[in-house]
Amino acid sequence: MVYSSAIFLFAFFPAAFVLYRLVPSVRGKNLLLLALSLVFYAFGRLAYVPLLLGSILLNWGAGRLLGRLEDKRARRAVGATAVAVNIGAMALFKYLDFVIANLNALLGTAIPAAGIPLPLGISFFTFTAVSYVVEVWRKPANMAESFLDTALYISFFPVILSGPIVPWKTAAPQLRERPATAEDAARGIRRFIVGMAKKLLIADVVGTLVDGLYASGAPDARLAWLGALGYAVQIYFDFAGYSDMAIGLGRCFGFALPENFNMPYRSLGMTDFWKRWHISLTSWFREYVYMPLVMTKPLRKLYKKLSARYGRAKANRLSILIPMSAVWLLTGLWHGAAWHYVLWGLWHGLFCALEGVGLISVPTLKKTGAGRVALGVYTALVVLVGTVLFRAEDLAQAGRMLAAMFAGWRFTAAGTLSLQTAANGLNIACLAAGIALSLAPPLKGRLAEGTAVQAAGYLGSLALLALCVMAMAHGGFAPGIYLQF
Repeated sequence: MVYSSAIFLFAFFPAAFVLYRLVPSVRGKNLLLLALSLVFYAFGRLAYVPLLLGSILLNWGAGRLLGRLEDKRARRAVGATAVAVNIGAMALFKYLDFVIANLNALLGTAIPAAGIPLPLGISFFTFTAVSYVVEVWRKPANMAESFLDTALYISFFPVILSGPIVPWKTAAPQLRERPATAEDAARGIRRFIVGMAKKLLIADVVGTLVDGLYASGAPDARLAWLGALGYAVQIYFDFAGYSDMAIGLGRCFGFALPENFNMPYRSLGMTDFWKRWHISLTSWFREYVYMPLVMTKPLRKLYKKLSARYGRAKANRLSILIPMSAVWLLTGLWHGAAWHYVLWGLWHGLFCALEGVGLISVPTLKKTGAGRVALGVYTALVVLVGTVLFRAEDLAQAGRMLAAMFAGWRFTAAGTLSLQTAANGLNIACLAAGIALSLAPPLKGRLAEGTAVQAAGYLGSLALLALCVMAMAHGGFAPGIYLQF
């Protein structure tokens, strides 16, 4: 069951919302949401409900120990073990076959693949669980007040499949007390509908265009560039749409979930892009990987040496390269067990590093109009090349598409036919709408909160809901891109 399916839209969510409004106490509401979350997850793959329950029990138990132990060594042992088990379980399901395939290729062996199906949402609920354990490890007072709080935090159905990844310190106060006003519910439903429209009316339609272009056996520059641009629109509206739906659902139940996107295609520079794209994942890696690496003894010693030789300013820029490289390698692997995901992560990391050490001087370029244009073009090119690495089925297909983008200027009748077949009027119209909406400045201040704007927003959401229902009736729904992670 996904948020943009008929069973969720017309059965699960209405029943959940009505029951939630009928339950009087926060504890009762939390218990109801936990039960609903487990039912929701069971619809996806019943066999992996025990895995989710095991994660809940493990991290609740680790949190209780960390909240009560005083000895630093014992706390370190419990915290490190809990984190290792969480990450190890995720790695077993996600990367075992990847490791086996690479061992076979390197050693000439014939170890059979395990073929273990990937549990839904394992990357998201694992990172959520790690956030809880690490926060209690850092400060015992952060321990959850009850098993119910821990269980609901890890399994909450609006975010378990594709985020956003909610930090424990953000969720904990809301588990104890939160509003449940009619206005919050109305705004949440409106946000949910807008997200569903992004998914069904833009991402899924543009996705048919992208699939057709990538299916071409011999792409040329036209197909490759249109495929890259189309996938950039598809993945943004797919993932941002799911994030909007999650945030809207959370608001219906009184939770203020963190924003996950902030107009990323208006970015100037790749560092800026990653402050706007999948914000919750970027924040998680910064909080739980990057900063702990920076504070390790070897890197602090390296900083002191660099500082003594080059000065603090240059030492700051150079010392970030090791933790930044580790973060981007892990970011690529988090998205999938394949080398093209690893290259995608390193590709983005390369340009973030170049900006970080000052070789691409974003602040200087921002000072002039021409510089801002150059930054916009540079960011778009890096992102579009990255989309090819991300969308490709393997490195070979990525290589063909990239070669076509930059060298495929000999057009053939077969290429023209592929283009005409894939690019129908509806696909192109949705692609153009997606580009325009990606780049349009958002409403701000009083204009966004004005009565007329709010009324138009609610009326518009009703129209979008009708269009979404028609789209579902006509073509069903496609699973979200990030559900595979």
